[in-house]
Amino acid sequence: MHMKPHLQRRSDFVGNKFIAEHNDAGILVTREGNTYHFAVELDVDSVVEVEQTRDKDQVNDIINELIPKIPDIKERFGNCLPD
Repeated sequence: MHMKPHLQRRSDFVGNKFIAEHNDAGILVTREGNTYHFAVELDVDSVVEVEQTRDKDQVNDIINELIPKIPDIKERFGNCLPD
């Protein structure tokens, strides 16, 4: 499911959710119930939530699709501050 990107504090994105994946590319995946939330880290305190899915089998595919988009996401949101 494609969603509108949402800039937020990393701590707000993670909250009490289970961290399902965190990789060197800067993609953070949390799980809340059956929903996986994907974010790109801008810095140690900020992330942009860019995708979510309920299909566990899509998690790796979504991560692989996001990796080449990371520079564009960081360029677009890098100078913004979370609410």
